[in-house]
Amino acid sequence: MIIIGRKQERNELIRLAKTRKSEMVCVYGRRRVGKTFLIEQTFRNEFAFRATGVETGNTRMQLKAFHRRLLDCGDTARTAPGDWFEAFSRLEKVLSSERIKRSSYGKRIVFLDEFPWFATKKSDFLEAFGEFWNRYGASQGDMMMIICGSATSWIIGNIIENTGSMYNRVTCQIFLHPFTLQETELMFQAKGFGWSRRQIAECQMIFGGLPYFLDQLNENESLPWNVDHLCFEQDALLRSETKRLLETTLKKSDIYDRILKYLAQFTYGIETAKCQRELNIPHTSFLRAVDDLKKCRYILEYKGYYNKGIPSRIQLIDPFLLFHYHFIVASEAAGEMLSFSDLKDNEGLYHNWLGHAFETLCLYHIEEIKSALGISGVRANCYPWVSDRKKGGAQIDLVIERADQLTNICELKFTDHPFSMDAEIERDLLHKVQVYREETDTAAALKPTMITFCGITGTAYTERISKVLTLDDLFG
Repeated sequence: MIIIGRKQERNELIRLAKTRKSEMVCVYGRRRVGKTFLIEQTFRNEFAFRATGVETGNTRMQLKAFHRRLLDCGDTARTAPGDWFEAFSRLEKVLSSERIKRSSYGKRIVFLDEFPWFATKKSDFLEAFGEFWNRYGASQGDMMMIICGSATSWIIGNIIENTGSMYNRVTCQIFLHPFTLQETELMFQAKGFGWSRRQIAECQMIFGGLPYFLDQLNENESLPWNVDHLCFEQDALLRSETKRLLETTLKKSDIYDRILKYLAQFTYGIETAKCQRELNIPHTSFLRAVDDLKKCRYILEYKGYYNKGIPSRIQLIDPFLLFHYHFIVASEAAGEMLSFSDLKDNEGLYHNWLGHAFETLCLYHIEEIKSALGISGVRANCYPWVSDRKKGGAQIDLVIERADQLTNICELKFTDHPFSMDAEIERDLLHKVQVYREETDTAAALKPTMITFCGITGTAYTERISKVLTLDDLFG
């Protein structure tokens, strides 16, 4: 199977495999994003040693599975290691063998997949792993240790930000993002879908560019058929995906589900403090959960620097989670197996999701938007904005606050046809610009900008619009 995209990540892995020193590489990211596939396709069968953690396995099960992989590489011990210090001692002997496999670049590559699953409660895994790497691995000069996992908050807290024996030991960290629209289009072209960019974009807004999800789609059927088959049928593959996602990437707590379900209601997010009050979650537990969700990139937190008191706001930005809480939960609440077409007939529910999903799609493609605006090399702060005013206020879909003293005030419109500008819409857009200028007291030049699926019509009302971007611009 060919690998689509991931050129930058593959080049980085190959660069590290060619260095003349030992490397510890941490590859992490959301479940179903293709981390294992990336590593497998980059190094094929060149691993000196490879083991995978056992989901929900206890320490004994983890050691037993690790022992089997040691046997595959020449270990002669008949019994499983008694603890992780013994396990890594045996691994050291295996790796020191003259017969050990080396990559085409000369490195001994060790790949520990689903790394967090090895570290069961009260086990000595992390201590033994740190001792092994500090004493042996780091000093060899020809070792490449690749640790990989979906439990992003755990990896960041225990490996990347570790202040103990693993402090500053990771020489490269690769966060694997979902596919961009361009990469999704390349995948669909390779599989012979023949879908339009509009269909691809709606698919992206549902499945979030996750390669595993995209690979489950049937190229001979329509998008609605695929959504029903994967999400709404009785035994649909992805119907319980959110529950599995939260359990495998975060701690087993209903707090995460409660926060995400609540955030799904708000297109522009909500003040962090208000969310905590409304859900009545203890302050410390709430902040810890928000931090975990941010590390997993399920939510975005940003400061309202131009709002009174500079409050922080949190917003749900994971496309599949957003779709789940809008539609799959709604279907289950109805007590019957609704189809995606049935849910689309609920125009209020559907259009509420559509606006939020399109905004999320744009947030995931900020670099493509900047490129279309001709400002790829300009630093910019990008965020949705909500006015403090109770009357006569405004909500702005996307603000691109640029370092060159220009700010794009972006209106996002998802329509099947060119968006029709008229006098009322023009007045509303100019009102948003004026409210933003007054409340932020910005000295930057404000440029009204439209980002739509199919462009705009109504030339009599477009003179004050600085730039119009279309769906093609999001594809890069």
